[in-house]
Amino acid sequence: MDLYNYYIWENADPRTHNWFLAGSPFPMLGVICTYLALVYFIVPKFMENREPYKLKTFLGFYNLFQVVYCIMVVVKCLQAGWTFDYFYRCYETDYSNDPKAVKMAEVTWYILFIKFMELLETILFVLRKKQNQVSFLHVYHHISTFFIAYIFCKYVGGSMLVFSIVANSIVHIIMYSYYFISAYDVAIFKFIAGKVKKYITSIQLIQFALLTTNNVFGLQPGCNTCKPFLAMYIPNVFILIYLFNDFYKKSYDKKQSKVK
Repeated sequence: MDLYNYYIWENADPRTHNWFLAGSPFPMLGVICTYLALVYFIVPKFMENREPYKLKTFLGFYNLFQVVYCIMVVVKCLQAGWTFDYFYRCYETDYSNDPKAVKMAEVTWYILFIKFMELLETILFVLRKKQNQVSFLHVYHHISTFFIAYIFCKYVGGSMLVFSIVANSIVHIIMYSYYFISAYDVAIFKFIAGKVKKYITSIQLIQFALLTTNNVFGLQPGCNTCKPFLAMYIPNVFILIYLFNDFYKKSYDKKQSKVK
């Protein structure tokens, strides 16, 4: 019990103790277990003898919500004092109750919340009977980013590593904008979506390369970033690079085969 209190409460950011999903790890672990049960057992069983739901209107609003939310996150980061030199310069976490420091901690919670919301996407796949899209890449990506967002909010609460939040939000603005316009049968939308589609995975891979570089800068001697977080985060980024690159190659080879 003493070890639990030491690692879960005494070493955590006291400002986030009472924030939704940022306190005890049990609600977070419960969400992950419920998510896996829903996407692999409960919802597939529910849909077994049912026609797939279209959900086009809901998905339109969801994608638009994601775009607006991610824009809001980037704006909040800028208001909290984020600048581009967070990419390479050592900025340590300010755990004080200074308004900008608290706003930076709030930004980490905004990311935790949106990663929680993004778990819904897999359930929507199953409701639409697109079980083939419930791949290991998809499920691992959603679970790992939700878990890491929890650790980030609970222990890190800022620092130069907030670069990952800005980069991820910008990528998601592009990605969900693409999802939004590609769902509508409008000539200009279809033209833009056709031009953007092939670059989506490439943009995500570039993002991972930038995050890795930022993390390596965070490991520089004398920079008091959360090293245990980086020891967990960097290997996860490498796993995602491998999985996304594998997906890209398979998709590209499949398209090349069709063209031939």
